[in-house]
Amino acid sequence: MKRKDRKFGSNNSAQLLIVAALAIAILISATTAYVYELGKETNGTYNLPISDFVFAIKQTTRNAVISSLANVSNGGEKTLLATNLNELSQILRNLKQFGIWQLSFAVLDNLVYDSGIWLSWGTSGIGVSSAYANFTLKAHDIAMNSTVNYAVNVTTTITVSGYYTTILGIEKVVNLTCNVYNEGEPALAQNITLFYENLGIWVPIDSSNNFSLTDYGNGTYAISFRVTTLSDTVQVSTHLRDLRGIIVQANMTCYEG
Repeated sequence: MKRKDRKFGSNNSAQLLIVAALAIAILISATTAYVYELGKETNGTYNLPISDFVFAIKQTTRNAVISSLANVSNGGEKTLLATNLNELSQILRNLKQFGIWQLSFAVLDNLVYDSGIWLSWGTSGIGVSSAYANFTLKAHDIAMNSTVNYAVNVTTTITVSGYYTTILGIEKVVNLTCNVYNEGEPALAQNITLFYENLGIWVPIDSSNNFSLTDYGNGTYAISFRVTTLSDTVQVSTHLRDLRGIIVQANMTCYEG
């Protein structure tokens, strides 16, 4: 069994915004270099299939959405997604080497998404952090005129279930199973932090609680810890950061099993 204490370090939302903006600029530079290497021929001319550049731009927009969601889930403003995508669109318009490229977008707004962001951190053992945007990419040149429509959906989901057993009076052993998903597929956690409620106060779980965590390597984590509480239930809050830096939270009530 692997025993690990996993805690979040402190983060500064302003710094993350700057990092996100820089990441977008770097990704655009990488896209330009990628396109240059693909299209370069020995006679110094360019012969690049449009599909290659479209693929590179799709990857860049996806990385921009991931970076934005990571910032927003850490406390940043939801409008950051649109801000970063606007910046990305402007940078793309300035790339003239391979024709005229125009990237427009619309962040999703409905009963679930607000400014393209959905954070659902409820009390039923399920937590969701998601971002969604639709894109239209237009390419204009002497030899081409193309329009590509696509959507980017980035979603981190966790499910938490468990129970407790009483061992000594009011001391309880809590056993949890946590599953992590990226876009519905099993994914790995970078950090996991847990809290339990005692007399209205959320108390962090650490080594003093005999905390143990088993990482099965497939997005499933088995967690065990001890708490002392008079309540006949144990309220648990699980905070998780995935490998992309996206944070998601899920609360649940454990009953004696």
